[in-house]
Amino acid sequence: MVYSPRLFKIILSIIIACFLASDLSAQKSGRTTRDFPSYGFSFRPLKDWKDIPQAPDDIARGRIGQFSAEDAVRLPSKDGFGLNVAPSLMVLRDTPQEAVTEEETGGLRGRAGREQAAEKTVHDYIISVYGGSLRKDEFKLLEAEVSDPKIKKVDAKREEITSYLVSGGQGYDTRFDVFTIQLPDAKIIFIWQYPAFPDSTKKLKKWSLAVRASMKTFKFDASKIEDFSIEDAPDSDDDYSAILRFHQQEVDQTPGWRLLETPSKNYVIKTNCEDRKSISLAIKRLEASRKLFEEDFPPAEPITNVSVVRICETNEEFQMFSGMGAGVAGYFSPSSEELVLYFGENTTGLDLTLAVMTHEGFHQYCHFLFNRAAAHRWYDEGHGDYYGAFKLVGSKLKPNEDMKGGLARIPEIKRMIANGDVAPLSDHLRYTHPEWQGQGPSGVSCYAQSFTIIYFLREGSRGRVSSKYFKKEYKDIIPNYIASLHAGYVKGYADYVEEQEENLKTALEADADEEIIDNLKERISKPWLYLDSEEKRTISYKAIDDSWGKIDESEFEKNWLNYIDNEL
Repeated sequence: MVYSPRLFKIILSIIIACFLASDLSAQKSGRTTRDFPSYGFSFRPLKDWKDIPQAPDDIARGRIGQFSAEDAVRLPSKDGFGLNVAPSLMVLRDTPQEAVTEEETGGLRGRAGREQAAEKTVHDYIISVYGGSLRKDEFKLLEAEVSDPKIKKVDAKREEITSYLVSGGQGYDTRFDVFTIQLPDAKIIFIWQYPAFPDSTKKLKKWSLAVRASMKTFKFDASKIEDFSIEDAPDSDDDYSAILRFHQQEVDQTPGWRLLETPSKNYVIKTNCEDRKSISLAIKRLEASRKLFEEDFPPAEPITNVSVVRICETNEEFQMFSGMGAGVAGYFSPSSEELVLYFGENTTGLDLTLAVMTHEGFHQYCHFLFNRAAAHRWYDEGHGDYYGAFKLVGSKLKPNEDMKGGLARIPEIKRMIANGDVAPLSDHLRYTHPEWQGQGPSGVSCYAQSFTIIYFLREGSRGRVSSKYFKKEYKDIIPNYIASLHAGYVKGYADYVEEQEENLKTALEADADEEIIDNLKERISKPWLYLDSEEKRTISYKAIDDSWGKIDESEFEKNWLNYIDNEL
């Protein structure tokens, strides 16, 4: 091959262009207007930026929008491998400080109350979003360069701040480009975050100009505010049409997302995934999972709650929505009552999604089965893994020995048995959530132990475990545990409601403040949020006594471990 300096220059130019492509493309002005219908304003994000919906809890705390550049910016790093940084934008809404009451400052009076209600600075807003990622010793280096963005017809201020951000264990100089816009009823804060490029004033200027161009498209029209608030969400057991209407309005807040119903009307699905085949499989498995749960755990009364399932198209979007790091494939949030997951890449990724969906779907089912009461981790997570391993055959789920790939539990329990790392059964059954999670020796040991306990119990009850290991009295462990837990919470809630009704009667007779009356009414309607933690502990430990207390735990432990070690 003949060496050509000209050819070499062309190839080098192409390589450089490819390397810089993401950096440059992320700075192009967008042409699509992003409306915030609940708040009456709009703007045009930069081109090819992802629009991430916000969780109800985040919206309640004032975070109403989140965007991320499709392409990461490549930065040099000390290890020589480089660091990929995705520029982002957070949109916050802060209500007027005049509206802050004594109750909202935790009952603080005088100077302490005034200090808590004091007007927030731009640094406060940044730390509220990035505090866990900002290096503590760099807080003092936050320095603002204030400039007028000249956004038409609104009172706005721009502050450009350089700091040090940690991502993926590595840190880099970052620029927080913050626009604070005063609207009649609230402040809207746009926190843009992109590399500070300490070695390239030209690149920093390009990003600064691009952000400024985007913000100049900001428009506010009070007449266009839609009557929708996340705080008006109906309860999950309200009228189905009201639930459907609310969640349709909620997904309409974020372009690209849509709402889907399932045939049983037990679920509604929020998704931005366009792969109809994957969505169809997800719905099919959801419906099959629900039938299986109802067969194995028939509710005392029909469950009328509508379960919400949010499926993000990619892992990256899932992480941005949830705020969770790598390694989490899905979760159920008791506070929002949403099951959240994402579609993984290729067939293996889809299998993982479907397994996790059934696992977390069991948590969601039990949340309503026990009237929002929590069970012990061995029961909850053990069953989640047990059902997650099931295979979909036609329209039904069939038992399977273990989950696939990285979710498999049997290899871990085998190692634990061989190394003597299995936690004593009596301890494992009674662990609190933190104790269970940290039992070790690995991060999945707790799951492996609980999964195999449930596998042994469920398969033994189905007649698939030899009587050499499985005693007939073991069949009653799970039914007795459920019955005791359910009865305990029914009585606990009833006693609590009766107490609060007396308090309400007294408050009404005393002509108490409206806020006190409303608080008591909420306690009566939602006792699961307020029942004393010690009362919950008493109920859960009685359930253990009423189930495991009726068998020889030492004998069970020996039989269970021998079965796992010899038969699986």
